[in-house]
Amino acid sequence: MTDMTAAALRVLIVDDEAPARSRLRDLLADCAEKQPLEIVGDAASGAAALQLFAEKPCDVVLLDVRMPGMDGIETAQHLRKLDNPPAIIFATAYDAYALKAFEVHAIDYLLKPIRAARLAEALALAQKSRPPKPEVLADLRRAPRCRRVNAARCI
Repeated sequence: MTDMTAAALRVLIVDDEAPARSRLRDLLADCAEKQPLEIVGDAASGAAALQLFAEKPCDVVLLDVRMPGMDGIETAQHLRKLDNPPAIIFATAYDAYALKAFEVHAIDYLLKPIRAARLAEALALAQKSRPPKPEVLADLRRAPRCRRVNAARCI
């Protein structure tokens, strides 16, 4: 059952291979049954991803590691420097970059071929790692303390 009270995760797909981007779109469609999602777009390079993120900020970036030009690790480094950086989930065929991925604060590292269940786990982790909205924090703020003089009056 879908939790419609949760805000949709806005996802950006970054992979230099068009079939891989298409496969991630299909997997995200499968995951959307349990987790509200919105794909803000996809990019074939790190530079294109940074430009797209500037136009359409997102909550999660699904990021390939090995791409021509700016690789995924460098792209993640640039994203981490932003005021509101997205959660980074690496989606790659190479296990050799896992340590570097976590050094740039990736929340997960998925090896291709990616299964929908495994992607759903990573997205759930991303959802949990989202900072609370200001209105939620305001609701949690405590009322000022007071010392009761009587049942009706507080000083």
